[in-house]
Amino acid sequence: MPMATAKELLTKGLHEGYVGHTDIYEIKRGDFSLKRSVYKNVDGSYHDEWLPTRTGGGQEIADSGIEKYTRLYAGGVVSPEMLEGLGITKKEVIGYLIKKIVVLGEKTRLFDDCLPENDGDWRYKYQITDRVESVKLTRALETIEYKGKMVFIHGFEICEAVD
Repeated sequence: MPMATAKELLTKGLHEGYVGHTDIYEIKRGDFSLKRSVYKNVDGSYHDEWLPTRTGGGQEIADSGIEKYTRLYAGGVVSPEMLEGLGITKKEVIGYLIKKIVVLGEKTRLFDDCLPENDGDWRYKYQITDRVESVKLTRALETIEYKGKMVFIHGFEICEAVD
């Protein structure tokens, strides 16, 4: 049976955390209170730590035993006032994000653009902004729009860890 790659573990670990198949822990890193999700299987491990706030960020690390990747992310949901003006909530925005991440799987949050069709008033996009091949770095922006207005944004940096 073929081993999963670290890229596949990034997707699988995120998915398992979003659908509630990993334990979410509260941890301290220095003076910071974070949340942590860990996923392990025979193919390797995935580790995610983030600030549990409306905006902020975190870091995911995946290790297949053969390759390692880190994926940094920052951003979040727009202000409550902006959401209220559109008649939606943070919970609805995050619910839509989770749905798209689960449905799209490896089509998003990695190394290629992901631009699915609109879902009625909602639109999810993941677009590569640039690459630095000499250090195996890819940067991207993930956005959600509601009725043509941006309600969520994450900036990503993904890098293969190479000795």
